[in-house]
Amino acid sequence: MKKYKCSVCGYVHTGDEAPGKCPICGAAGSAFSEAAAGEGKSLQEYVDAQINGEAWEVVHYIGAAMLAESLGHPEVGRVLRGIASEEADHGANYVHRSGALGTDVEALKDFIKKMAAAEMGAHKMKAEGSALALAEGKNELAGLFKTSSEDEKRHSQMWEWCLKQL
Repeated sequence: MKKYKCSVCGYVHTGDEAPGKCPICGAAGSAFSEAAAGEGKSLQEYVDAQINGEAWEVVHYIGAAMLAESLGHPEVGRVLRGIASEEADHGANYVHRSGALGTDVEALKDFIKKMAAAEMGAHKMKAEGSALALAEGKNELAGLFKTSSEDEKRHSQMWEWCLKQL
C-alpha cells in the first residue's frame, strides 16, 4: 500500500490510490500527492490518538469539575461534566465506528470477558493500595482506594451479567 498526503491539511491516506476527497478538510483528490516513506500517520494511528486524547480529556475535565465544585462553584462543575460527557461520546464513537471492539456478538463477548477479568484485577490492586495508604497514615486516600476497589468488584459483576444476556 502507498501513502498519499493532502497538500491542504497534511492528512496522510494509506491505500492503493489517493482518495477522491480528503476526509479531514474536504479537499479534492487532486490535492493529494504520494507521501515520502515514513511520512504521516495511518488512519489507525489517527483513530488511536483520538481515543487516547478523548479519554485523557474526560478524566481531567471531571477532575476539574470536582475541583470547581469543592471550591463552591457547582455551576462550573456542571458545565465541565457536560463537556466531559460529550468527549466520552466522541471517544466511544471512534472505538465503535473504527471496529476496534469487533463487529459481531462473539467479539463483544470476548471483550466483556476481558473487562470482567480486568475489573477484578483492578479490585485487587486497589485493595492493596488501600492497605498501603492506611499503613502510611493516608486515611483519606485509603478510603478512596477502598471505595473504588469495591466499585471495581461491582463492575466485574455487572460485566458478567451483561455476558449472560448475550
